[in-house]
Amino acid sequence: MMRHYLLFSLVYLACAVVLVSVLRDQPELLLIGAARKSLYLLMSFAGWMPYLAVFIAVSLYFTRKYGIRARIVPSVYALLGCLAFSVAFSLVKTSIPYVQPFYADPFFADLDAALHFGVDPWRITHAMAAIVSPSLIVILYFMAWFLPAIFLPVFIAMTDTDPDRSKRFMILHVVSWVGLGNVLAAIGSSVGPVYYDRLLGGTRFADLAAALENSGIASSALGQVQDNLWKLYVENGQSVGSGISAFPSVHVGLAAVTMLYLCERSRALAPVGIAFAGAIMFASVYHGWHYAVDGYVSFAAVIALWAVLRRRNVAIATYIPA
Repeated sequence: MMRHYLLFSLVYLACAVVLVSVLRDQPELLLIGAARKSLYLLMSFAGWMPYLAVFIAVSLYFTRKYGIRARIVPSVYALLGCLAFSVAFSLVKTSIPYVQPFYADPFFADLDAALHFGVDPWRITHAMAAIVSPSLIVILYFMAWFLPAIFLPVFIAMTDTDPDRSKRFMILHVVSWVGLGNVLAAIGSSVGPVYYDRLLGGTRFADLAAALENSGIASSALGQVQDNLWKLYVENGQSVGSGISAFPSVHVGLAAVTMLYLCERSRALAPVGIAFAGAIMFASVYHGWHYAVDGYVSFAAVIALWAVLRRRNVAIATYIPA
């Protein structure tokens, strides 16, 4: 299965390179820049290596009865697949405005307000700021989300001995990235509240900008990322993790996948998964990355697909004798 995932990731990357070559100006410079940024990103994770080594050792120990060698090869496939997949996704995501220019923000902003009784959801999250630490939310949205969202296939390859569950969540992982982050993102091409006024002009979300400034978010690492993403968009640049796309929320979609996976692996982990997904949903609105409806759609889509896949597994098990 992980070998197939690696092959899919490489095909996805090849398609992304073709897309960039066709749609973008000076594609060779963009691709070289993406490659350099990818190497820099890998080197920046060197500090995580001791923790990764401990995780690998513990995982191999607890799955030793299934064969250590049998776990290593799929894990290597999964890791290489994750790296190729991440680069491909960034290339496609930054090319979305060239396929479908941003157009849907007024619709999503109006829908958001209508669903919340005339109040923009970001105002609700900032009203809770007294009981929420902005610095904690930044850590959750950046670091805590990144590891399961990017490297869930590696975790599955190393620790999961249930083939049905592994296959189910590999499908959820890929569909959440490609289906939500590429296909639906192109259909509902939008930038989100934090970029609304920069794209369309006006002051509709000026209060959001002021709230982010007062909370310290605007001057934090997350605020710098927001500014850099807009700069890359304006300059037609390319970097790993770059690209602006609000609808639907990939952050929330992958958090939902993580939540469901933890719930299936252990009842004890279920509250952790639920709290994690709720925190990512909250953060996506609090920081202005997303309209609340972006997260609602992602949650609904992931849970619906998960339910269909589980039902299919149950049906197959019912009609195939043990």
